[in-house]
Amino acid sequence: MPTAPRHRCTGSSTCPAMLPAGVRYCPAHAVAYEQRRGTRQQRGYGSEHDRRRAAIVDRIRSGTLVFCVTCGVQLAESAFDLGHDEDRRRYLGPQCLPCNRGAGGRRGAAAANRA
Repeated sequence: MPTAPRHRCTGSSTCPAMLPAGVRYCPAHAVAYEQRRGTRQQRGYGSEHDRRRAAIVDRIRSGTLVFCVTCGVQLAESAFDLGHDEDRRRYLGPQCLPCNRGAGGRRGAAAANRA
């Protein structure tokens, strides 16, 4: 039986840990990553964010069709993010997971490629 591909931990260029596909960090570097990242409140996801997201969930539960503001796909109750602009000063509205998380990934890759 073939084994799943493995790769090195991305937390440090000198980390010897070999990880399965889909895992970015070894346990030690995962802790360091989460500490650098900050809490959800420090990243701008506080009570106002929670209220806005809950209001969208209520709309979906009541039968209102809610669509991704980026691509227009219909959203499910648990499968959406509340999108915001790059500096987190303004909410864009509900976004499907690929649109929301893809935007962050593209920004992160662009920043890494500039360095």
